[in-house]
Amino acid sequence: MRVMRALLCSLLLLPACHSDWGDGMQAFEDARYPQAAASFRHYESAARALPARDFAEYALYRGLTHLALGDSVAAARWLGTAKSAADKSPSLFDDAERGRLLAAWRSMGHMAGE
Repeated sequence: MRVMRALLCSLLLLPACHSDWGDGMQAFEDARYPQAAASFRHYESAARALPARDFAEYALYRGLTHLALGDSVAAARWLGTAKSAADKSPSLFDDAERGRLLAAWRSMGHMAGE
């Protein structure tokens, strides 16, 4: 996952990946959610050109960021995109990412029967 992103950045989108996608991920990991959201928003156009797996990862972390900020509408949109991709391809995310996705989805009341 990170190797693929690094390769993609080095080959196609070095300035955008470094300044936006990478900064957004770092801000997310550091719990600097307003900065992460701004980076992800700025990178959205370029993210839509990513391979499906990478766009799903972008959607997951953008959705988690919005959820952390309390923006349930945006969180549902982006996590829904990630969930739809994961449902179509169950091996799309690693166990940790899938766990994050399902926990977020459940916390928003989208898991039937729970």
